[in-house]
Amino acid sequence: MNKVTIAIPSVSMDGLTGIRSDHFGHCPVFTLVDLQDNQISGVRTVKNVAHEVGGCLKPVAMLADLGVTTMVAVGMGRGPFQKMAQHGITVYFADLATYPDVQSAITAFTNGKLPEFIQDQLCNGSGNCHH
Repeated sequence: MNKVTIAIPSVSMDGLTGIRSDHFGHCPVFTLVDLQDNQISGVRTVKNVAHEVGGCLKPVAMLADLGVTTMVAVGMGRGPFQKMAQHGITVYFADLATYPDVQSAITAFTNGKLPEFIQDQLCNGSGNCHH
């Protein structure tokens, strides 16, 4: 049996119908989707921790503590990306225009349509993002 817990930055606590947030560290909530053998076995939402300068590392630790193995995001900085790798969390890219809500992003993930994040997609801080 293959179990995966996916975190998706979201703007509300609406579960699968929730709209995705465009940036990992600044999202109000994360929607966590548990997959068992590529089928949804659970959905929950958790509030993001307070965000200050350099505060994007706090959500990484929180998500790791919650058992997250995978992140589906639009944008994130280098620090959180590297910290996720240290925690064994694999990050995938899903643009908002194609996958605006949590359900569409999960469907794309389970169908193998999402690429892993690459260094060139990372935000450089001070609003210098590529998303």
